[in-house]
Amino acid sequence: MSAAETAQAFKAEGNAAFQKGKYEEAVGFFTEAIKCTPDDAVLYSNRSGAYASLNKLEEALKDAEMCVKLRPTWGKGYSRKGLAEFRMMKYKEAEATYQKGLQVDPTNEQLKEGLNQVQQQTDQFFSMQAMLAAAQAVNRHPKLAKYQQEDPEYTQRLTEILKQIQKNPQSLKLIMAQPDVRVKEGVIAAMGGDLEEEEEPQSQSAAARPARAATETVSGAKAASKENEQPAKELTEDEKEAEALKQKGNELYKQKKFAEALEAYDAAIEKNPNEILYLNNKAAVYMEMGDYDKGLAECQKALDKRYECKADFSKVAKVYCRMAACKTRAGDYGGAIAMYEKALCEDNNRATRNALNEVKKLKEKKEREDYVNPELAEQHREKGNEFFKQGDYPAAKKEYDEAIRRNPKDAKLYSNRAAALTKLCEYPSALRDADTSVQLDPTFVKGWSRKGNLHMLLKEYPKALQAFDKGLALEPTNQECIQGKMTVLNRVQQLQSSGEVDPEQMAHSLADPEIQAILKDPQMNIVLMNIQEKPDLIHEYLRDPKIKDGINKLIAAGILRVA
Repeated sequence: MSAAETAQAFKAEGNAAFQKGKYEEAVGFFTEAIKCTPDDAVLYSNRSGAYASLNKLEEALKDAEMCVKLRPTWGKGYSRKGLAEFRMMKYKEAEATYQKGLQVDPTNEQLKEGLNQVQQQTDQFFSMQAMLAAAQAVNRHPKLAKYQQEDPEYTQRLTEILKQIQKNPQSLKLIMAQPDVRVKEGVIAAMGGDLEEEEEPQSQSAAARPARAATETVSGAKAASKENEQPAKELTEDEKEAEALKQKGNELYKQKKFAEALEAYDAAIEKNPNEILYLNNKAAVYMEMGDYDKGLAECQKALDKRYECKADFSKVAKVYCRMAACKTRAGDYGGAIAMYEKALCEDNNRATRNALNEVKKLKEKKEREDYVNPELAEQHREKGNEFFKQGDYPAAKKEYDEAIRRNPKDAKLYSNRAAALTKLCEYPSALRDADTSVQLDPTFVKGWSRKGNLHMLLKEYPKALQAFDKGLALEPTNQECIQGKMTVLNRVQQLQSSGEVDPEQMAHSLADPEIQAILKDPQMNIVLMNIQEKPDLIHEYLRDPKIKDGINKLIAAGILRVA
């Protein structure tokens, strides 16, 4: 047997072990395969995945880096590297890795998802840092506490300013130049500065200078604009009469007197046949009457006259928009899109762009609805189940994808796909499917147990406990939920006993909106300060039903530690 064949045999053994959750064995097999063919990027990618599953992130990162080095045009290597960096909380490096991967593989969904997750996590992490810094500053300095009493939103505003500084450090200079002393003092305190010596207040004249300069600039611009304005074109008597008839038609249109409105518009056209918007108004009447063909015909007449009448681009755009509206009402979304695109060529404005986007959404929605077929969905689900039993999880996921497209309201399909994604170690995607599953059917116990297990894999222990509890409320004897809850509680107890801080768990906890809300609560802040001074008080607080739930969530999140 050649070295390449031996390597493939070890690789197959490694894949089988990985699918069974035997990650240590998988690492061993992939290592033997690498010894046979040390230049095979796929082997390093596979071993990186196994190391990541064992939480050996340094080793996972090294293998991912070797994979990228050997095969720099393969998106999977960047996905492995980005995941390892993300889990090591190297967010900037992870973001750069995912972006580089998308340069070589722009359609790779894993890379897109990874980049999105990193950016969300970074924003959440910075938000939490800003919130804690602001809260601590207000609690530490009596002057800021007084500001908080005077303005209940002071801490929140300070948090937003600190977030702005985190995103753009250059904005610090502009913020510190503000005349609001409370803002400047809050920023100084949050950044560890001393508030004992107050800065001299900026003179009123100096503070007013920028505003005065801006006012003078705007006034000058308005004056220049007035000088450049062209005098309005003098209307002829016929044109004036035509405008009056148009206004009459508009009033009749609003009163839904469509026949009379058409007569008024026709009279306006006789007086001024060079105004194409009168034809456009007639089209609006026919559209409201449900006669879309006549409406489109009036629009076409207007377009046929555009060059003869030297019609303005913006007016032509309005005609195309009316045609698009007619086609939308008629259900011809493709035709409507084409008309809106023509309108944008004439006059590129926001309202038309928004209308185009809305029609595109309607078209996609209709296509999805037309595609629904529960019988075909069941066939794809069964095929997916067969692939899943065989351990071919990518093929299973593909079948579940199609099943969901055929029947997007079936909760079980999302649960099945979540199982396949879990086997592929795509935990965030799996969690989204589990969430969708219980949203579609809140009584689906399997969905709650699946959701709980995924939160546990992501080290989001408070959310895992909530999911298992919801499942047990529906089915108290469900073994998956019982076992899952016990596993989470044991894990929390182990972390509490060890005294270790898990960076990944802490990052997830600080990004959890529910945990953020608990930490923002003034009463809970007092409780936490009291517990820090006298740890034994925690047992007394745990007897208070209003406080107990929050404390237990902070313990499960790893933020509060008890002896």
